[in-house]
Amino acid sequence: MRLYVSVPVIILCVLLLTGCWDRVEVNDMAFIIAAGVDKLTEDEIEVTVQVFIPNPAASSGEGGTGQGNVYTVSSKGNSMPDALSELQKKFPRYFSWGHAKAYFFGEELARTGMFDNFDFLFRDIQPREQANFFVCRGTAKELLEAQNDPNTYETLIKLSQKPLIQSATMHDIEEVLSGESGAFLLPVANKSKLTSNQSKKTILTVEGLSVIKEGKLACFLTQEEQMGIRLFIHENLGRNITLTEEEAGGKVVIKIITTHLHLHPSIENGIWKMTVELELEADVVQNSTHIILADGTDTMKKLEEPFDKKIKKILRDTLQQLQTDQKADVLGFARAFHKKYPQEWKQAKGNWNVIFPTMDVQLEVKSIIKRPGISNFPFTNMQSR
Repeated sequence: MRLYVSVPVIILCVLLLTGCWDRVEVNDMAFIIAAGVDKLTEDEIEVTVQVFIPNPAASSGEGGTGQGNVYTVSSKGNSMPDALSELQKKFPRYFSWGHAKAYFFGEELARTGMFDNFDFLFRDIQPREQANFFVCRGTAKELLEAQNDPNTYETLIKLSQKPLIQSATMHDIEEVLSGESGAFLLPVANKSKLTSNQSKKTILTVEGLSVIKEGKLACFLTQEEQMGIRLFIHENLGRNITLTEEEAGGKVVIKIITTHLHLHPSIENGIWKMTVELELEADVVQNSTHIILADGTDTMKKLEEPFDKKIKKILRDTLQQLQTDQKADVLGFARAFHKKYPQEWKQAKGNWNVIFPTMDVQLEVKSIIKRPGISNFPFTNMQSR
């Protein structure tokens, strides 16, 4: 009787055990660490992937100097999955996207539109949500072929996460594509030369920001416009923004320490308005004038007004590019209206591309220069002796 009971229990336990019938060994895998997409013709694109081929024997055996090799390969097709299917035919190993760190979109393809490629990346290959997206000047293929070190992408990603740059992970893109305005920022990747031990090496670097509207590259932002973006989008600035003003035959340079920005949307008689209040604190980091800043008077306070005008001009020029030229709201104006006027937004959201460019925006800037720096001695006076 005990035997009759034991046999079904054993069979049930065996059935509940998970097996590895569909496993893929490491020796059968090719890990994609970066991918780029370029436009060739109206009906053809080129996909370039950088693949890491693990070689466990090289790391475990005596005298092994590495754990694998990196290869850069390209393939053409009428879509990204089509090109990747052709690419897979060239590899005896199966592609794995779980280690992909960066995706690059060539300039020409980005200007044409990236929605089809976004759709494939989000829908099919299940990549890491923390993988980073970049637009590049020129072609993505050229960028990837210049590198063969996987650690390069870690450096690139860290650069894009610095306070002066707006990084964009796959998770970030998913959010903004379903957001109110549909416009967002992507970091711009490019090649750069680095001298190490008297030899030049090509590395990847982040050289700025681009505006993406309706899935297309709208423009590359200038240095001043990027500064305006960082003041509008006021996360931690990392003490990286400096401003220079000509005063008394020399220059005064301040470094912005903190900012506080408030958006005040309003709708009056059907007219949409936005008031932007920006308050910031700064320190003087260079003074090449004859002015003694901490002399017991309001000298530093007098410097605040010209800097206020300078900052307001930067913000106004940035608005000109985004609001008038590109008609792309990457500043969060749409979200601010949505939160304050949910019913009005529900009716007007389909017309945002018309409302945003014609909206009256008022800028109010107040800067406070708190410290004159460690030394208050005017070194310019030494030169005049």
